[in-house]
Amino acid sequence: MAVTEGGIIGKQNPSTITSASGAWRLNEAFLRVVGGDWPNFNAPSSVAYNVLGGGSGGNNQPGSNFSGGGAGGGAGALLVQGTFSPQATVTYAVTIGAGGSIGGSGGTSSFSSFASSAGGQYGIPINRGGSNATYSGGTGNGNRTGGGGAGAGGNGANPYLDQRGGNGGPGVAMPVHPTQLRAGGGGAGGVAQAFFVAFGTATDGGGLYGWGNSTPGATNRGAGGGGVASGGSGRVILRYADSFPAATATTGSPTVTVSGGYRHYDFTSSGSITF
Repeated sequence: MAVTEGGIIGKQNPSTITSASGAWRLNEAFLRVVGGDWPNFNAPSSVAYNVLGGGSGGNNQPGSNFSGGGAGGGAGALLVQGTFSPQATVTYAVTIGAGGSIGGSGGTSSFSSFASSAGGQYGIPINRGGSNATYSGGTGNGNRTGGGGAGAGGNGANPYLDQRGGNGGPGVAMPVHPTQLRAGGGGAGGVAQAFFVAFGTATDGGGLYGWGNSTPGATNRGAGGGGVASGGSGRVILRYADSFPAATATTGSPTVTVSGGYRHYDFTSSGSITF
């Protein structure tokens, strides 16, 4: 049986091809993908995120003598993590929380509407270490030594008698970071200046306090300040399989690393990403 032109297996005049007839020209298909009507099958199927808020500053009372008291260390922020499936052509905002000033709480970091991490809280009263939503700071020893600030992975320590401020609580590893950077450590508690005997110890970026010198929490590691010092700013890291192409656009100058089968986007300042 003969099949006429335009039948099931016959050719169709290109001038009659339209979306209404069930066939799409290349430019029509392109506009559909770019406009978001059709899914972009090059977008990652799953993106993992780590969100870390800013660490708090140490207490605002340095303690210059027996009556002044040692300052408590600042708290590290808690790490928030999870996964999501991005939509093509949608721009997702990234916000990096600032480190807390002396006697101030850390700022909140967030990734679009999916996740947020509140900053660490400074300690009250004066010589108590700062806390976060899960862990507590150490309690100061009278008016002489301050407690260590809480970390993302544990409580801050109490002081050692009159001689040493409490250690800052431990931080945690950021599993999405290409080197699993440790972050969120609490700041060490201070010692009243009349003693000048010893110092507290901080881990995972938390600030130290030793021999009358306070040091701030590490920048972009959500760490608490030691003694009387500011906290460190937060961080947001995204990761997906490198079998998918690079993001179509970013702002905020994230560091992009391709390693271990993944693409990593490491934000240390606020910005955005579009897949």
